[in-house]
Amino acid sequence: MALLLIASLIRAGQKLAAGGFTPAIAPSAAAASATVGGDNIQRVALSFGNFNYSPDTIRVKQGIPVEITGDTDKLRGCFASFVIPELNVWGQFTPRSNKVAFTPQRAGTFKFSCAMGMGAGRLIVEG
Repeated sequence: MALLLIASLIRAGQKLAAGGFTPAIAPSAAAASATVGGDNIQRVALSFGNFNYSPDTIRVKQGIPVEITGDTDKLRGCFASFVIPELNVWGQFTPRSNKVAFTPQRAGTFKFSCAMGMGAGRLIVEG
């Protein structure tokens, strides 16, 4: 049943992205830069606060792997899904797998959201 819900949320996000849905993103003081570990992976923690993702702005470097760890105690419902359509990133935060990993190959500002588009933020990839 849970897998069916996850698949439905991801499909909904794909449909929204394909239809040109772009969630509004207001400027925010809640921003975070990923920290790079000795293994050359950029890491950032993602949670929920003020009815949205927290932080809602994440800065990373181009070409270096990124690992986003979701706070599964706070990221519930559709906020447990995480999509960056322009970078083809689709993930789900669960207690068993609370990480979404990808390597941004191009610089720019990209919108991220839950699969339903209710929560939104931006990923800033610096070249």
